[in-house]
Amino acid sequence: MRPEPPASAGTERGASIAAWPRYRDNLARHLIGVARELQTRVQHALGERFGYRDLRPSFAPFLTLLWDEGRPLRAVAHELAISNQACSQVADLVEAAGYLERRPNPQDRRSKLVLLTPRGRALAEQGVRLILENEAEYAALVGPGAFRRFTSALAALYQGLGLPAHADPRLLARAGRSVGVLPPIAVRIQRELMEATLARGHAGLKMSYGQVLPLIGPEGGRIHEIARLQRVSRQAISATTLELEALGYLRREPDPRDRRGVVLVLTSRGTALIRDSVAALDELERRFRGLIGERRLASLRAVARDLYRALRLEAEIFETPPEPRAAARARSGRKRARGGSDIERLATRLRSRLGSGGAARLAALLEPPARRTSP
Repeated sequence: MRPEPPASAGTERGASIAAWPRYRDNLARHLIGVARELQTRVQHALGERFGYRDLRPSFAPFLTLLWDEGRPLRAVAHELAISNQACSQVADLVEAAGYLERRPNPQDRRSKLVLLTPRGRALAEQGVRLILENEAEYAALVGPGAFRRFTSALAALYQGLGLPAHADPRLLARAGRSVGVLPPIAVRIQRELMEATLARGHAGLKMSYGQVLPLIGPEGGRIHEIARLQRVSRQAISATTLELEALGYLRREPDPRDRRGVVLVLTSRGTALIRDSVAALDELERRFRGLIGERRLASLRAVARDLYRALRLEAEIFETPPEPRAAARARSGRKRARGGSDIERLATRLRSRLGSGGAARLAALLEPPARRTSP
């Protein structure tokens, strides 16, 4: 692990603390979070309702870039901001599941094209139908009028970014009122932010680090919580954190909530990354303003924030301060002494079972119609 620069550690930490509000509350974070939530619920429905139980989270960004035409694997790797080797490994998994095939590239004999198989196309078509079905829930959370403004701004951003039209024509035709264009936008945002931070001296960053770094809160982060939020295994998150430790961005400290556990905290190099990430965010939003105009950007920013908060994405990391287990037991004992609350205990069980996004959707469905947000 690289040694931390002691002379500048205090200055770096102060700059990072000043940057935290912007780091936690920004358009890119909200769009990426909502895109991930959308892909998670679609993947869950594909498995539970339609039998596609061999899907992995890494498949979604990959398959999003393919539709009618084959693409060279290196072009997919560039769009995903991953190495050709890593992209080939994902392609191997998708191909083994039967969703992808490789064919000779007529324009370059040294490379091959990747394209969807009939099974892959059936998967993509069912995914599109599920996206369109789920839009009603999103609209209910923020209001139909706000949701229309949101998707209209997304359509303008999709076109402004020049994203390739390797997507379901129904989504593109309905781009003015479909959130289905958000996942490829989120992939492009992640790529551009990573390239911007690389240019600021943070060599060695990978797209996979985006699963961990944004979820390290002011009080640190825990592997099991990050794995649950990202819907991946603890082993996968643990492997990523080891790489981030080796690069000098994270270190492990004893967990005040569990003496046997550890908490991941940012090093001074990690706090410098926060500061540089905020500068990259500011540049990205200035670019978006030039592409879609101030009014659409303001609408996109406001509705993305409202939807992100309504879904309570990552709320337990950034909104609920960690509580030592002893204090939690004492508080629980006091509640039982007062008779407790059946509703609170039920809410706790449901939140544990459904996750934060599912709990938020249940709350929206239970809310009286008169109180729901109007357009």
